[in-house]
Amino acid sequence: MLNGRLVAIRPTRVTDLDFLADLAVADGVRHHVVGWNWPIGRDGQEEWLRQSQRDPAVRRLTVAAVDTDEPLGLTGLWEIDWHNRSALTAVKLMPGLAPRGAGTDSIMLIMAWAFYEVGLRRLHSTILPFNAPSLGAYVRKCGWRIEGRDREAVFRRGEWHDLLRVAMLRPEFDALADAEEYVQRVCGPRAPMPTPAPGQSTNASVQSAPERPERASSIATA
Repeated sequence: MLNGRLVAIRPTRVTDLDFLADLAVADGVRHHVVGWNWPIGRDGQEEWLRQSQRDPAVRRLTVAAVDTDEPLGLTGLWEIDWHNRSALTAVKLMPGLAPRGAGTDSIMLIMAWAFYEVGLRRLHSTILPFNAPSLGAYVRKCGWRIEGRDREAVFRRGEWHDLLRVAMLRPEFDALADAEEYVQRVCGPRAPMPTPAPGQSTNASVQSAPERPERASSIATA
């Protein structure tokens, strides 16, 4: 389990499926996500979960309350590309249920986990231009960059809308003011550097030390 300031992120369980079915059809979420599907119900959700658990390119996770463990939303990694060390990520939070700031907290946790535990180098997502909560959380608060725009790519509420492509690289995450806090939340405190023995050069001690990898409202994205 990953514990943030406001929420926890944990593996999705069968007991979450009723909530996730409601989340998928919630008006505050359904019209803001990029993907589209027919309305869903509880039937078939267990098979959906089993299929996702068998897919090596998908890791779905539940956003939960820290104190009660009750589900608040869904996040995870999709389209995991191990060769290029990249993945799609997204966050969906139930409107009116998650505390204010839960979207930012979830995004920071997922970035720290993806970059420092999973070993990825790049995360990407897509956001509809009218989805102000997601743009605020990803771009303004968490430092993601808008890399491009697909013109009139998504049909929503009877109209065509552009699609914004956003991404974050590990070095860009590393430059965020709160990055080290979230890395410690995911990985634990940084181990202190060993003190060189008398007569041992500082350069030698650095060379022999093990390397640490370079660290580079509703929310609904891809």
